[in-house]
Amino acid sequence: MTTALHKVPTRPVLKLAGHGHPKPDTAAPVRRACPADGEQANNTTATTLAIQQLVSAFQPAFDRMHVLRDLVIPMYEGSAVPTARFDVALVCEAGVYLFEVKGWRNAVVYRKTAAQALPRWFLRQNGHSLAREVKDPAWQCGRKTTHLRSLLPPDLRVQYFVLLPFEGVELQGVMPSVVITPQDLPYIARVARNNGRTEQGYPMLDDNAIDRTLRLLTGLQGNLTVDDHMRNSREKSAQAPVRPAHPGVLKLQ
Repeated sequence: MTTALHKVPTRPVLKLAGHGHPKPDTAAPVRRACPADGEQANNTTATTLAIQQLVSAFQPAFDRMHVLRDLVIPMYEGSAVPTARFDVALVCEAGVYLFEVKGWRNAVVYRKTAAQALPRWFLRQNGHSLAREVKDPAWQCGRKTTHLRSLLPPDLRVQYFVLLPFEGVELQGVMPSVVITPQDLPYIARVARNNGRTEQGYPMLDDNAIDRTLRLLTGLQGNLTVDDHMRNSREKSAQAPVRPAHPGVLKLQ
């Protein structure tokens, strides 16, 4: 199978010094990591709304922050899909915060759990009695984040969340703490700031460290685009339209 991975080195080399790379534009807090794609309007609208909400919540807490939209990175060798996509990657003094954005609206979201079985997620639209099963967004984002952490410095904080930006979404039952709504964002930003100031293992980033982090992320992406990732995903779905096996237990944070 031909993929877009030929566009980037098989084993990306990360240089903290960042020699030879242009300095990121620090004037604008929000920027795109790659061109807009042809996703459905609902997902595009959801991501745009999520970015507005994130900027509103994080800007008061940090002197400097940047948002990368549609960050695509190469996955590890043997991964079911050779690329991974993060809807939003936010870089600030406290580290890197990744967001899987779901455009669910006017619906109830819940899980069913059982011993010796993976959790199953369901979405039921308001006014309807039938629910449809959806992919576990926390596991999806956790798997990608675990890989990204392995490519970044160990003392760089990298956390992830599943953000539901639209109103009218009800989380029913016990849900993972990483699944959040816009009402949670100011609290998340305050916790991020406080953790950055108090935890010794993850020091706060100065301007140079933020610049290097941005170069690392955009360097990992290289020439990969959302279209490349969507093509990889479609090829995987066409080959094996089955639920992937769980590789093991992932920490939610």
